[in-house]
Amino acid sequence: MEFDLRFTLILMLVFGLIALGAGIQGARPPSLKGPRMIPWRFIMLVCVTICVILIVHVLALFGVKTGRDPY
Repeated sequence: MEFDLRFTLILMLVFGLIALGAGIQGARPPSLKGPRMIPWRFIMLVCVTICVILIVHVLALFGVKTGRDPY
């Protein structure tokens, strides 16, 4: 369990930092050279979605039920 928790927290940190960097890049005004070739806002949204999924995984590792009972 230790490896799973540690690995999940590291992944959350990595994707959180990528989301932060992409958010900063996406908020910058566009340059006059041409259109942006990297979709920073989409990258930010994907990384935030992955972070939310990892938060649910951490809660499941601690024994919190995040879904409904099948019956």
